[in-house]
Amino acid sequence: MEEAWRKTALCSVLLVLLIAASSEVASAECWKEDNHHTFCFDADCKNTCRDHGNVDGRCAWGRTLWPYCECLASDC
Repeated sequence: MEEAWRKTALCSVLLVLLIAASSEVASAECWKEDNHHTFCFDADCKNTCRDHGNVDGRCAWGRTLWPYCECLASDC
């Protein structure tokens, strides 16, 4: 009886982890780099992204030593 409960709990945890991982991958694809800024400032990035028809904007760190602007696509 206890083993059946453990198996069910383990399957539930794995399902939740798979759903969380897949949603994170999908949301990462929604953010596109915006090249209108040399250096990213959060409010300026958000406004520029919205002016170009995107939902939101954020400063991100990545391959450069300074933050760059990313825009959230409107179809995500």
